[in-house]
Order: sequence, then C-alpha cells, then structure tokens
Amino acid sequence: MKRNSLFKVLPLVLFFFLVLPYCGSARDIAPVVSTEWLEANLPNPKLTVLDVRKVEEYRAGHIPGAVSAFYGSWAFKKGELYTEIPDLDDLFELIGNSGMDLDSLAVVVGRTDTPRESYHSARVACTLQYAGIKNVAILDGGQNKWAREKRALSTMAADVVEMPFTGKVRGSMIADKDYVRRRLGKIVLLDVREADIFSGQRKLDCVAKIGHIPGAVNLPTSCAFNNDGTFKNKEVLAAIAEAAAGKDRSREIITYCDTGQCCPTWSYLLKEVLGYSNVRVYDGAMQEWTQDTQAPVVR
Repeated sequence: MKRNSLFKVLPLVLFFFLVLPYCGSARDIAPVVSTEWLEANLPNPKLTVLDVRKVEEYRAGHIPGAVSAFYGSWAFKKGELYTEIPDLDDLFELIGNSGMDLDSLAVVVGRTDTPRESYHSARVACTLQYAGIKNVAILDGGQNKWAREKRALSTMAADVVEMPFTGKVRGSMIADKDYVRRRLGKIVLLDVREADIFSGQRKLDCVAKIGHIPGAVNLPTSCAFNNDGTFKNKEVLAAIAEAAAGKDRSREIITYCDTGQCCPTWSYLLKEVLGYSNVRVYDGAMQEWTQDTQAPVVR
C-alpha cells in the first residue's frame, strides 16, 4: 500500500522540483521544461516538439516524435536586416505545416554547443508567441542535455498532420525603431550583447557603428546560462535581471542586440519566468539602428 502511494506521489514531486520553479501565469505548460518532464509527456497528443537544429542533425538522431523545424525558417534575411520574422502568411504556413494550432503545447529544442546556438530556441519560442500560441516552452539544456542523459533518440521523421493555421498576432511583443526612439528615457532599455561589444571595444561586421543606444543598460545574454547550456535557476536569474532592469515588474522594458538573434532570450525569461509584464523586443536591433545616420550611438 505504501509503495503504491509513493508511485502516485512521485510525479507530483517531480513536477514541483523540475517544472514549477519556472512556471509563469496563465499557462498549461511551464516556460522552461526539463528533460524529465518532456520524456514523461511525449505521449501527449497536444504536444509538439520542434527541433530547430539543422536538418542533417535532426536526421542523425532526434527526440522521438520531434518535428524538424530548422531555425533558419523562423529568422531570415529581409532586405538589409539579417534576423527578421517571416511574413505572416509564411509564418502561419510554417506553423501549420508543423502540425500546430493555437491550442498546441509547443516545446522548442535546439543545440547548446555555442552561445549563438543556445539563443535559437528562445528566438523561435518568441516567434510562436508572436503568432498567438500561448503554451510555448524551451527545453532546458536542449538536445545536448537530452543526448548526454542517453535518453531515447529516433531517426524516423515525425508523421506530421499539416493543418491550416490562422494566428492571433501579438504586435505588442515587438518594438520598431521609431517606437524605441520615442520612448528613450522613459523605458528600461537592455542591450543584451556581450560587454565588450556594448562598450565599443569590439565591433561586429553586421553593425555600422560601435557603441550602444543612449540610456541602455548592459545585460549580456550569456549571463542567463550555466556552462552546460542549461538556464540558471530562477533565483539567480532574478538577481541578475533586477540588477539591470530593476525590481518593478510593471515598468516597460525593451531588449535589443546586434541583429535580433539573441535579444529574445532575456525578453522571454523576463516575461515568462520572472514576471515582468511589459517587455518588448527591438527586432531590427543595432543593425537597423546604426544604418540610420540620425539615430544616436554612444560608447
């Protein structure tokens, strides 16, 4: 009798220790899920696992049932800007072709071999949210952690039932250049690039000028991760975020980076994990800002 009770209680214990620490509000799935949680929930018919690695990596071995959804399909060059959201028709078709609808539970899985690859999952997660899917999550530690733990892998492509998808666009998630310019001095502006880029000691080719937008505070994206590619725990993330963004969870925050690739990570964590309610991404980022000769840049 006691043994049976233990087996009934164990899933609840795992939920509180592995999922609840990252839970946000009004969700049916935590914003960051563990490998243990994902393995236990793979049979859920509402669950879609999106593998955003390269197709050849997916074919070599992926989480059973995962759908191949290469990152480059979700963020690509548009005009002179490198990392842009697809046009709505293309975005909705991409989501529908992955077998999702607005009620899906979506878990995004990527690589964590390099810092840039670690940022891909949050970029795709935010894009899904922008399209109106509420229950989106990131697999903590990505495919790397799943493989390290020797969990099941498959080489069979997922049997996807494609469907028409009509989203509910959440335009409030995105800030354009004019909006950022109008709000300077009234918002918390977070530059999530590494410190040497923020300060102007190092310049990337994709950005026309060195330095940062006036009034911005540096909050490097790399600070959100442990060495193994997992996210730092909620208490540590909160301390890091509060040092840069303050403790007022209602104040307006805009994150930006070089091209829009890494700024969704802190935007996602701030809103979905830490409870900041008014967070936007400046998607054009410094690449767009520095192309405007009238847009100020400081060091």
